[in-house]
Amino acid sequence: MSFGFALLLFAQAAVSDKFVAATNNTPSAEAQVAPTSYDNYTKAYRAAKQAKKPMLVILNPAKGAKVALISLDDVQKTRVRRDLLQNYVVTVIDTSTTHGKKVNELFGSPQLPHVTIIDNEQAFQVYQTSESLYGQMWDNILTSFQNAQPVTRMPVQNSCPYCQQFRQQ
Repeated sequence: MSFGFALLLFAQAAVSDKFVAATNNTPSAEAQVAPTSYDNYTKAYRAAKQAKKPMLVILNPAKGAKVALISLDDVQKTRVRRDLLQNYVVTVIDTSTTHGKKVNELFGSPQLPHVTIIDNEQAFQVYQTSESLYGQMWDNILTSFQNAQPVTRMPVQNSCPYCQQFRQQ
């Protein structure tokens, strides 16, 4: 092998090493910015009002309660949900604190944990539940209300036989 050929191979290897180093330094698709979240309802309300984004409110019971808390880490486990959460201002409220007790009262002291979505003008609750939510349900909720406006309302559930009978009369 000639010296020139060896130099050419060495130069090619150096270029490819720089290319590999450059491509490895770029952030991966999974390394995304977490949504801004607040533990103070007033600050979250102001931020949502200013940004004109809907607000996702999570009311959690005290940590020693016998029910599972809703963890923001669990909600944002997937890339899809992290992307969807970018459309919201998120607040997670500990209802065992003085501030949390006041916020819980504002929401009518619902069964905890509780999830509410408030429209992008902070005028109406467009979604609320105290049911346990799992992956696909979070995806559907966050997709449905990401552009929530005051005219958006929670879909009527047709699973109640009595309600269906009442509507038919």
